[in-house]
Amino acid sequence: MVQKLHTDCCRLTFSLAAPERLSPLQALKRALENTETEKVAEVILQSIPYSGFPAAVEALGWLRDLDPDSAIETREDHSQKVFEEVYGAASEKVADQLHRRHPDLKEWILGFAYGTVMGSGPLNTVDLEILAVSSLLAQSRMTPFHSHLRGALRCGATKADLNELLKDLEDIAQPESLSKARELLRTETSSR
Repeated sequence: MVQKLHTDCCRLTFSLAAPERLSPLQALKRALENTETEKVAEVILQSIPYSGFPAAVEALGWLRDLDPDSAIETREDHSQKVFEEVYGAASEKVADQLHRRHPDLKEWILGFAYGTVMGSGPLNTVDLEILAVSSLLAQSRMTPFHSHLRGALRCGATKADLNELLKDLEDIAQPESLSKARELLRTETSSR
């Protein structure tokens, strides 16, 4: 089952990707009501590969204003482990596809998204993937959404977890994207 952390924090990461659909400041305040500041800060950092630095800079500024005394710890690198957890047996194929799109893309994604961001924070891989699914749904980026939906399932999220997540986001998601997300979830879980 998707925990309260996931609901509030997924709505936060969704808002950072689609601020026109949900106020990031309001989503941040709601997340802080039920989640410790350090985890909320981590959620914001995890949004960078999907929503960019400007959204994170703004949200981390609000977070510092709302909780000026919070302590944030530094991180370790576990990039290759996270990449392999997310993509499983397809890891090499995905890395090759990234390289074919542009030689630097593979290195940037592995080094930055999976190294600096995802591979060095305190959240577990299933939490990272649930946040990715939320952010990509907000942007209606259904090809990477599909990859991270599979990653979430591979890392331990259940069909029920992801159905609950989609239900929690249905008031703010684009209807067409939500419908496609549900279809992809049905397809991915019908053979499991």
